[in-house]
Amino acid sequence: MKFYKSYIIIIVSLLIFSRKDETVCGTYISRAPTTMETISLMYSRGYYEFLYPDNNAVKLVIEKDSTFLYITKRKEHSGRWNVNGRTLTLDYNDASIDDFDLKIRNNKLYNISEATLCKSKKKMMEIILLKKE
Repeated sequence: MKFYKSYIIIIVSLLIFSRKDETVCGTYISRAPTTMETISLMYSRGYYEFLYPDNNAVKLVIEKDSTFLYITKRKEHSGRWNVNGRTLTLDYNDASIDDFDLKIRNNKLYNISEATLCKSKKKMMEIILLKKE
């Protein structure tokens, strides 16, 4: 019986450590949330009207050396990244840009924040959903 307990402990340990070896490194592209993602990420929080960027409007390249490149149609931003639990934090090289937190969910990253519409000054929630290529 003692042998089986040791065997189970080893298997569980391997599963845990292999899970931690998963990396967030790679290239992510923005896309519209699916119906299920909309329900689980937005509707469940009470956000029924929200904004999201066009497909392929945002590209995020996360390198193994803890650097990143955040690319939009207008600008490119670089900096360093780190992971704390299930949150990826982007620390931009430009001090005028605040750090940006993205939640890690399988092969996707997302951020939900408040946005102000330019003309009407109306406030709405915005989701940025990035899927790994």
